[in-house]
Amino acid sequence: MTSYSIYSPIVGLTELVTPRVLFTCMFVPLIIIVGESIHYYGRKVLNHAFGENRAISHAVTMLLRFGWYLIAVGLLLWNLGIKDYDPEQSDIFTSVSLRLGVSLFVLGFLHGVNILAVSILHRKAP
Repeated sequence: MTSYSIYSPIVGLTELVTPRVLFTCMFVPLIIIVGESIHYYGRKVLNHAFGENRAISHAVTMLLRFGWYLIAVGLLLWNLGIKDYDPEQSDIFTSVSLRLGVSLFVLGFLHGVNILAVSILHRKAP
């Protein structure tokens, strides 16, 4: 006799949703949205900073954009490679929030360094 249980699909779902999968599903769209917003508004700032030299402004914009996504992919792969200390004791939301928080902090810090570098270059321009 076949027995049907509601519990069986739920167990399969919890085994499928790991901290790595949940982190990836949250991190990738967030990075794309933030990256495109930074690109949109940053392009205006760089056009103003470099004035008539649109070629340099476009090149710097693209280099910053490539740098953003390279760092984001690097952080994603790094976080996917991190092992949890104790899977039986760790909470999935704690693990995901820690990974997401550290990644966003690093991206924000490095983006701030990029903006500082552009500001310094702008001051040195004739």
